[in-house]
Amino acid sequence: MRSLSSLCLLLICVSLFPGQCAQTPTTSPATNNKETATVAGNVVRLDTGEPLKKAKVILLGTGPESVYVFYLTDEQGHFLFENVPSGPYQLQVFRSGYVETQYGQKKPGAPGAMLTLSRGQRMTDLVCKLARTAAISGHVFDEDGEPVSKAEVLVYRASRQPGKETQNGFDPVLTNDLGEFRIFDLAPGRYYLAVNYRLDDLNLMRSAVPAPKQRLTTGYLPTFYPNTSDSAKAQALSVAPGDEIRSVDFFLRASHLVTVSGRVISAIPVASGTPGYVTLAPRGSGMTNAVRGLDDNFDLKDGSFTIRDVPPGSYVLFASWSDRESRVSHQASRQLEVGDSDVDGVTITISRGVDITGHVNWEGAPPSDLQRLHVMLHSLNEYPDGLPSQPLKPDGTFQFKNVPEGTYRPTISLYGPDATSFLKSVRYGTSSVTDSGFTVQPGVDASLELTMSSRSAQLSGAVLDADSLPASGVHVVLIPDPPHRNIHEKYRSTITDQNGKLTLNGIAPGDYKLFSWDSIEQSGWYDADWTDPEWLKPYETKGESIHLDEADKKSVNLTVIETHNESPISN
Repeated sequence: MRSLSSLCLLLICVSLFPGQCAQTPTTSPATNNKETATVAGNVVRLDTGEPLKKAKVILLGTGPESVYVFYLTDEQGHFLFENVPSGPYQLQVFRSGYVETQYGQKKPGAPGAMLTLSRGQRMTDLVCKLARTAAISGHVFDEDGEPVSKAEVLVYRASRQPGKETQNGFDPVLTNDLGEFRIFDLAPGRYYLAVNYRLDDLNLMRSAVPAPKQRLTTGYLPTFYPNTSDSAKAQALSVAPGDEIRSVDFFLRASHLVTVSGRVISAIPVASGTPGYVTLAPRGSGMTNAVRGLDDNFDLKDGSFTIRDVPPGSYVLFASWSDRESRVSHQASRQLEVGDSDVDGVTITISRGVDITGHVNWEGAPPSDLQRLHVMLHSLNEYPDGLPSQPLKPDGTFQFKNVPEGTYRPTISLYGPDATSFLKSVRYGTSSVTDSGFTVQPGVDASLELTMSSRSAQLSGAVLDADSLPASGVHVVLIPDPPHRNIHEKYRSTITDQNGKLTLNGIAPGDYKLFSWDSIEQSGWYDADWTDPEWLKPYETKGESIHLDEADKKSVNLTVIETHNESPISN
């Protein structure tokens, strides 16, 4: 299933969460074409009911060419899709200043449901109610109460997984000359705020002293709301649709800063003049990248580096350089503790990684186009180094170049029609690979053999609410039994369509529990309520136990579990 980054609120019946799209279902055949469907409706404001002009509505199918776009609604907020082939679709609505929404959502920011269209069906009275986005504003002051300009204000979405907070957007907001900032277009949710302000950026631009001789002994620590330099003590702000949260003020605290210097040694032959890059990344929560700008460039002929104005703390030192001809990146990392005095003589050695070749075998019929599939190596190391996924060649082979030492677990990306297979077995060299992954060691060359099976299991069925009516747009999650719950690739999830129907494909054989919840906090696949063992614990007895063998096709009916939003994400 493909989806866009944002979602739309569409009601199927008036009893659903306010802010979705209401419609009275009509299934009479279309008069112009009995082989296709028609979808139409209006986009309005949630708070006033006024029509929204210039909203973009997208009908997104599962096929590569099944995308229909109604670019701008008219003065009445009207949109119309005609001659749409039957099948499952996502219906999404976008409008500047409003929460992006999707058909079947139970609340703003939640995943939507698939809209299953049949031949001749007419759904012509959808009413999409869009909620206003929210904003947070405030000031940044220094220790004397004076406004700070050009300070970076960063926003992070709260996470259920400790240390997995995600930055909202890619660019920080800068304060103006009065120290003011305003963060807008926020969807409902819970957010952390942080401020980063480095004096050296401003001083070096204005100073006549050359940069290598410029040195500060004091500066400002990153500050998290509400005015703490410890990210573990940060508190999240709850944001509702249309909120305008003001007077979120920060007061920066001066701190002693130190210098970290050393040398990068490359054990790989390198051409003279090849540049490299070294950076300090703070250890801790996902918000630690609020400490920005701790980096330096170096010439590999000499390898020396100096990183100035470093706050005390625990860091990971990364060093890397790229071969201009092969474009292969070489990198290394090490832990580093920084106290109240300068750290000199740090060395870090970049050694060549391991080239891993591999092959994918198929039990059963493989997909028609293997080149659409990619092999991924998920790092199980404490400090993962990014590895780009590698496409399969027509003969089923693949190659990873320069894989750093560490432990990895392989997976294969399967989407849409290809999501009917599962990874049956893995071998690295002569060893069988389990859920704990395989270890890459320098000087040890081994091939990776993956066996995929098209004999995956399938679940179908329906979800009913407490009144035995179809539960539309609710989560259905298939969770493996322990000890496999840390293997996210074994999970399967979907959202019921407008008839409460569900389908789960590509399931590996094994023992599972199947759940359906009316409301879930989710900001990403790896960051959902059901990934938190403590959150899941009260619902364990309400799951449906299921054993699946290869090629099983089972049908199951569930009753949705009402959460009543009793378990918000904790600080």
